[in-house]
Amino acid sequence: MGFRHVVLLIALLAPFGSAYAQHPLVLNRLNEWNEAEPVPSESVMKAEVRKKAEEIYGATAACANSGLIVDNVEPASGDRYAFNGILGRTLKNAWFVTVRMPVCEQVPVRYMVMRMKDNSLKTIRVNRGVSHAWESLISDTLPSAQVSAIAAIKREGSDCSDKSALSLGVIRIESEEPSLGAEFFGIRYEGSWTEVWPIKACGRTVEVQIRFTADGDGGAFTHIPGDRVRVLP
Repeated sequence: MGFRHVVLLIALLAPFGSAYAQHPLVLNRLNEWNEAEPVPSESVMKAEVRKKAEEIYGATAACANSGLIVDNVEPASGDRYAFNGILGRTLKNAWFVTVRMPVCEQVPVRYMVMRMKDNSLKTIRVNRGVSHAWESLISDTLPSAQVSAIAAIKREGSDCSDKSALSLGVIRIESEEPSLGAEFFGIRYEGSWTEVWPIKACGRTVEVQIRFTADGDGGAFTHIPGDRVRVLP
């Protein structure tokens, strides 16, 4: 089956989001995309991440001159945002880059570096800490985590009507089940794991435990047990 047929298949399945991600033809296309647009050099990645870090943390002398250690670089083209961008030809490829900059941040930080259609690079911060969730999954899950955090604060009798200052803290992985599959183009297709997301809201920090179960199609089911949402002192 030729490329025109692949494009037609993707177009027909597009309304289902990432549900077509495991189709062999699509997986072949992901491989071809990554071969056609290989990962930039480490020096280029470092420069992009440093530039974004200075925007986030401020261009202070200490942070700007901080050492930058690249822990991991992996393709992100399986992430829904990157996949749709490559398919729509607004970008050529994307990568998840996990780094440590001890002066700016005491924990690992993951970024997404995107090669745009004009060959420029665009970088966003995905998360602080360690997480198996990918960019689109984090974006999909965050609103539910925030609602759970606000509800927990209100149950304690505190007012939490100002939702303008909500922020996500340093994520950590609580547990991994033996069934958890390997990462493939930035996402996981099988297995379950649990993470703790600290949500800062209304002057408090709430730890929200989230169980993720990969749905086999590039997404994941999430479950937030009410009794595992904890308002810190």
